[in-house]
Amino acid sequence: MTTSVLTNTGAMIALQNLEAVNNQLNTAQNQVSSGLAVSSASDDAATWVVSTTMNANIASLQQVGQGLGNAASILGTAVSGATEIASLVAQIRAAVTSTQDPATDVAATQAQVNQLVGQINAAVTSSNFNGVNMLDGSNATGITFLASTANNYTVAGAASTTIATGNGADLTMSATATDATMKALYNLVDSGGTGGGLAAITGTTIAAALATVDTADTTVENAAAQFGAVQSNVQSQQTFVNSLVTTLQAGVGNMVDANMTQESAKLSALQVQQQLGTQALSIANQAPQILIKLFSNL
Repeated sequence: MTTSVLTNTGAMIALQNLEAVNNQLNTAQNQVSSGLAVSSASDDAATWVVSTTMNANIASLQQVGQGLGNAASILGTAVSGATEIASLVAQIRAAVTSTQDPATDVAATQAQVNQLVGQINAAVTSSNFNGVNMLDGSNATGITFLASTANNYTVAGAASTTIATGNGADLTMSATATDATMKALYNLVDSGGTGGGLAAITGTTIAAALATVDTADTTVENAAAQFGAVQSNVQSQQTFVNSLVTTLQAGVGNMVDANMTQESAKLSALQVQQQLGTQALSIANQAPQILIKLFSNL
């Protein structure tokens, strides 16, 4: 190899090798610090596109899971309210039956029933979750919840899945109630109703009176059963969505996460190569100094 003061080939080669090692070292350090083998499109364009799309889908599914949690709470509130109302209606039924007992204080029983009616209306009003009430008639056509989202809406046929509650209920007891069975119950047993209250129930009308109570009770129980069934469906879907999110996150991790054990070993090896490359470059840079010795005696 020709020795030249203008071109130091050894130093040039040593510099190229050192730069290559430094680039690999920077890559390894970035992966160790970020924990990602693919953090941008420049690392691996194809993998980055897939992982970015999947992360967007995961974010959507996480929002769906949150929405399903709210749906379960709305339905759970409605079920609890309807269950309480069914219990109160059962007490009204017992009070109606007691009117045929000569020892019953009808006036005192009437006052008790009036309180039960008030409790039913209070339960209806209280069955509210974040402004949504399924028992007061404010959601007559029911509510629809998003159950899942498609991965890509640019694909033909892509659609979202929903869960519907079915028609809402109105379990309010009043003379102007929208539900005929609850209105009939109010008019039968409340002192403010058109039926004259408990005092108007006789041995002749007791069967019809109990039928009115039972019809209203069926309305309440049907509402509780309907919302309970939908709640179970929503909770199952929420469990599935949460499981799906976990699986997708694991899949994305397999694509883009750095192997920290492997990167640690690589980092150590590259640091040694960097030190050796620096020394090699230093030695190569000193080569032209030999020429000084050759010409020192001239």
